[in-house]
Amino acid sequence: MGLQVYWENDQKTIIRQVYDLKWTWDEFLETFEKIRQMGQEVGYPIGMISEIGQIRTVPPNAIVYGAKGIRSLPPNIVLTVMVTSSPLALSLLKVILAATQFKNIETATTVEEARHRIMEKRAAEVFQHSA
Repeated sequence: MGLQVYWENDQKTIIRQVYDLKWTWDEFLETFEKIRQMGQEVGYPIGMISEIGQIRTVPPNAIVYGAKGIRSLPPNIVLTVMVTSSPLALSLLKVILAATQFKNIETATTVEEARHRIMEKRAAEVFQHSA
């Protein structure tokens, strides 16, 4: 499959989405359906790491499908971090994020950086809800 999605840890605090070099919009939409289901499994703030790697091409209609996927994310995902070091992917992401004006979506060049940002955001959310 061109896309994989799974819990990164046993505590179910981070959903990990991993893109292969080639994938389809059908796989993309199936993955986001699974992400919605996973988000409903827990009742606390979680994060998502979308590891897009070194993709070289994106199927047509990226803004339309990307926005559809982002809008479908469960509300308890407090931060999504798109991980890539690809200049092409970073520039496409900037266009999509600017066009859609989504909040709580960031980019990072490493999974470790993404994980750190999510942990900080989750801690702030948990603190905010307990105060």
